[in-house]
Amino acid sequence: MQSLKLLFAGLIVTILLSSHTVLNNGGEYPKPVVKIQSEKPEVCLMKGLLLKKGLVKSASASANVEVLVFLQQENGHWMKKYYNRRGSGIIPMNLGDCSFTGNYHALAYYANQKEGQALSYKEVLHLHNSKGNTPKFRVTRKEKNENGINFIQGEVFTPKGETVEVTLYMEKKEGGWRKKHFKYFGSGKIDLDIHGKDLTGRYKASIQVI
Repeated sequence: MQSLKLLFAGLIVTILLSSHTVLNNGGEYPKPVVKIQSEKPEVCLMKGLLLKKGLVKSASASANVEVLVFLQQENGHWMKKYYNRRGSGIIPMNLGDCSFTGNYHALAYYANQKEGQALSYKEVLHLHNSKGNTPKFRVTRKEKNENGINFIQGEVFTPKGETVEVTLYMEKKEGGWRKKHFKYFGSGKIDLDIHGKDLTGRYKASIQVI
């Protein structure tokens, strides 16, 4: 009876070890993700794009993660750049150019599962075109506090990196709208820094190519 118990325990250990090995081979880990930190480089006079770093989140601390970034250029072409690291953490990028439109697409995948996961230029173009062919603007961050409503950040999308003029209309509590005009080059995030106790938080915007 004792020998049967030992044999059963040994089988359990073997199964657990085998399962652990399969996981460490990357076969069952969820896909890694990457978040890019970017900004408009000052040297480009608010044009272009600078990718500062990528923040990778991986379920495996030992697996090699590849990051693939496509960046759109003013001539309509897409540039491709590879990065890699082991497990979660930061990938320094420091990749910038005044000819970048601000449109980019980034994805992460395990290096040993690369087949079928890396995007082609045709697929990236399809993803980009699915966003539409007209410029767009939206407020991405706002908050309410003792000082009223704060419009903190917005995001501009232009299909080809066009220069646009955005008019942001913010509803006032007593009626009417407060207006804010700004000019923007290409796609990307913009700091709004608009606040007031007279604002309701509702807004609308118009955008046109200039």
